[in-house]
Amino acid sequence: MHALLLSGIMGWMGLVPGQLVFEPPELALGELRVGQNPVVRLLLRNSGTETATVGKLETSCGCLAGGKLPEKLEPDQAAVMDLRLRTLSLPTGPNAWRVKLSFTTETGNKVADAQCRLTATVRKEIEVEPTLLSISLGESGEAEHTVRVRDQRTTPLRVMGYTSTLKGVEARQDTGSPGVQAVRVKVRGSEVGKREGMLRLGTNDPDYPVLEVPLVVTVRPRQTARCTPDHVELRALTGEAVSRLIRVDRPDGKSAEVVRVSGGETVGIRVTHSAGPGSQTTMRLEASPARGEKAVELEVFMGDGVVVKLPVSVLGE
Repeated sequence: MHALLLSGIMGWMGLVPGQLVFEPPELALGELRVGQNPVVRLLLRNSGTETATVGKLETSCGCLAGGKLPEKLEPDQAAVMDLRLRTLSLPTGPNAWRVKLSFTTETGNKVADAQCRLTATVRKEIEVEPTLLSISLGESGEAEHTVRVRDQRTTPLRVMGYTSTLKGVEARQDTGSPGVQAVRVKVRGSEVGKREGMLRLGTNDPDYPVLEVPLVVTVRPRQTARCTPDHVELRALTGEAVSRLIRVDRPDGKSAEVVRVSGGETVGIRVTHSAGPGSQTTMRLEASPARGEKAVELEVFMGDGVVVKLPVSVLGE
């Protein structure tokens, strides 16, 4: 009772026990071009009367990656927080994103989590496909995928070099077509597990010095069942339905009975499956993507307990 009364009096006086705020609470980034990865710098301030311990950072889009966060902020102390905005998967036109930062105080009193709204207008001169390179392969195996860069400007950029933040990834120039440059990416399955990193394409264009493609490599232990294809991209205009067929089989020719599939519900993927052809099982993945890009790993449970993992990316344009 006394704590509530004191909190109310302090709020009436403008003295909030604990409150982190972004200054300003809304930030207009102006015009952005697809392929550029600007750093968004936000100012975070403790406008309350208690020490605030910083918690979890949440963003409304996976295109926003947070950097290092302060651990604590004393009353009236401020800190700079940087976010990297990856633009490859962004739809053209007006865009808006929400940034939310949770925190705690010594007494547990606070008004609300810190929030900031970012806005920008996105313009597209170049296009990179895929915008997220998700590769799944078996242990000790190899997999190759092609990344294409389209530039229809009068003087198109040139890709000059390639690097990756992940070991076991190689890239080389491949044959493209007019207005399109192709980069062939090879991955070796030397380490079981999931790794996330970046494929960086250096160019001769000062407006697009480095094109960054998020890279997810999943190396599976040797399995007795497999999905074909071993990764899926569900791409469509925002709100439109898209579907893909997947075949599940066993290298030894035995029946590949699927009993259930999980993991897709978090990003709106609907999965149905039926027996056939032959000893295989056919799965259909369906989605109506929202704007932006999301990635998930489906788990396909077989009748004998074997679990096959299938990386899926959902992209709404």
